[in-house]
This record gives sequence, structure tokens and C-alpha cells, in this order.
Amino acid sequence: MNTPLERPGYRCEALAEGLVCGSDEMARYVLGVFWTISPVLALRWLGGQALWIADRLDPDPQRSSWVRPFMLLPTVTSAVDRPAELRAWYEDRESQRAAHTHIRSGAPLLVVVPDVDCTYTLSVRSV
Repeated sequence: MNTPLERPGYRCEALAEGLVCGSDEMARYVLGVFWTISPVLALRWLGGQALWIADRLDPDPQRSSWVRPFMLLPTVTSAVDRPAELRAWYEDRESQRAAHTHIRSGAPLLVVVPDVDCTYTLSVRSV
């Protein structure tokens, strides 16, 4: 029998999970998977996925060249801004250093961001 070979290094995933419209069933979507031997590249990929998800939920006009002025809507200050949380996690250098140390120790890293109708999970685990 052939057994699948485990790749040494880190397995990164970006997932979206939410209820299927009109039912109580949960759907799980794999948005991306990445393998690397470097914790730096693992965090870089995770950060790119965080920005990608944030820009799809709420485009940042300073970063997204395709956003035109007529597309901008006023923000609601009482709502929790999940895209801003994802961007803040990516841009916080102290948090990134702590995450690097965490995954180098062999512990898994999870960044879970619940939105209105979906939960986004970014993860890194050593294999």
C-alpha cells in the first residue's frame, strides 16, 4: 500500500464557514491552501489571505486601485468592522513577531474572524 507522504514544514489554510441559505446546514469553503518550510513565508501567505478577504468584504480605497469614488458608501459606526480587524492583524508588527515565535515552537496558529453571516479562519500548523 502506498501511504501519502507528509511534507515537512507548515500547512496554511484560509477557510470560510457559514450557514447555507434557507437551512440549518453549515457549509465550509476552502479559500486557499499553502505549504512551506518557512514560518516567515507561512505568515506572509496568511497576511496576504487576510488582506484578500478584507478587500472582498470591504475594499480599502487606499489599497484597491479598482475602487472608484461612486462605489464608496458611508460607514456605519455602530457595526463591528471585521475587514479592519483583518487589516490591523496583518499590519501589527508586534503581533506578527509573536505569531512567528508561536508557530516556530510547533504550536498551531488560528486567526478566527466572525462576520455577520460567515466565519473566516486563517490557520498555520506544523507538519
